[in-house]
Amino acid sequence: MRYIYYTIGILVLVTAILAFSSTHFKVEVSKPAIVINDRVITQKELDGLLSESTSSNHTAGIIDSVITNELLIQEALAQGINKEESFRVSVEKFYEQSLIKILIDRRFKSLEPEISNQTIDRMIDHYTGLAGRDLVYSKISYDTLEDVEKVKTASIETIAANFDDLSDELKFTLVKVAQGEVSDPVKRGEQFVCFRLDSAAGPGSSDAENLVNIDEIRTFLTQQEKGAMFSRWIENLTTTAHIQILTDLPATEKED
Repeated sequence: MRYIYYTIGILVLVTAILAFSSTHFKVEVSKPAIVINDRVITQKELDGLLSESTSSNHTAGIIDSVITNELLIQEALAQGINKEESFRVSVEKFYEQSLIKILIDRRFKSLEPEISNQTIDRMIDHYTGLAGRDLVYSKISYDTLEDVEKVKTASIETIAANFDDLSDELKFTLVKVAQGEVSDPVKRGEQFVCFRLDSAAGPGSSDAENLVNIDEIRTFLTQQEKGAMFSRWIENLTTTAHIQILTDLPATEKED
């Protein structure tokens, strides 16, 4: 008789567990929104794609793009492109570039240089001293950073222009150096470029102080210092790593 009670008790317990599970652990199933051959895109998945889209197209246009992309993916898989070496290399490069981008973005965000009021005041003095004046400056290009250190110039271009006609970046670059001094190198395309202020002529602007934007100066100095801090970080990674270059360099690239 007691076995009957045991059996009834087990059935009651199982029933209670099933009832509890059905009310507390409901599995959310999203209804299909688009079916493309064997691929089912659920409504939840489609809503996510629509919310992430930066396109100005309406919903119908975005859905057309989703369908086209899926058809192209299916065709690529049908042709076995995903099994080819070129595809693996492409994915690997994308993976590596994504890692580098995330690392660089995080590193830049973590850098918080302090720009003193004295530095800003000095920049303002130099800015007002050059505003409205006719400048002669030199654009000095180098092929590599090593060439910058060795002063192995690739080319020098002498330019005459009024200070007020220069870009903000070039204004701040020239303001930061005294006459005859050379600015820090900046990567431009395949070369590294420095600027030298050769001369400043003319009476200047009578309204120079009102032309100065302190926030712009602070932003420029902050970004420039961030760049310098980042370069020092890269240099530290290089000096602390064990690096061996075992291949032979082309004769034209070997040191004299």
